[in-house]
Amino acid sequence: MRVFEEKQQFRQWWVHVIFLIVILGISIQIYYSNSSNLQETTILFAILFLNFSLLILLYKMELHTKIDINGINTSFRPFPFFKRHYNWSEIDKIYVRKYSALTEYGGWGIRGFTEAKAYNVSGNYGIQIVTKESKQFLIGTQRPEDAERVLKRYTEKISK
Repeated sequence: MRVFEEKQQFRQWWVHVIFLIVILGISIQIYYSNSSNLQETTILFAILFLNFSLLILLYKMELHTKIDINGINTSFRPFPFFKRHYNWSEIDKIYVRKYSALTEYGGWGIRGFTEAKAYNVSGNYGIQIVTKESKQFLIGTQRPEDAERVLKRYTEKISK
């Protein structure tokens, strides 16, 4: 295997349950609200619209990772400003490791505003990158064995 490509999306059942409860609660409140209070009803419809919009955005979000001869590319689509590229020459260490999204990064998504940053969607395996400038970046993966196999191929070539 010369190229590793992975696309991940937020599809956890508990995220859907949270959105469903909020949307259902707001819908019930709209149904039983006093229709004469136009301002309250407008605010509830705006919150309902916002929740539907966030749910659609969540379905569109995708973590895309590619490892090839040029290095590692990752992006959190549809956001063009959350793209990362690491050339092999920039990387000091790279390996697949088990991690805890909650305790190490505070959850899933685009995480970390310090030296240690992470893009992850679900699970507890990631590709850990440490640059020659000692910056750390973790990319979540659902296919740790495949990622490890491709990383081994390129890191062996670099170390020679």
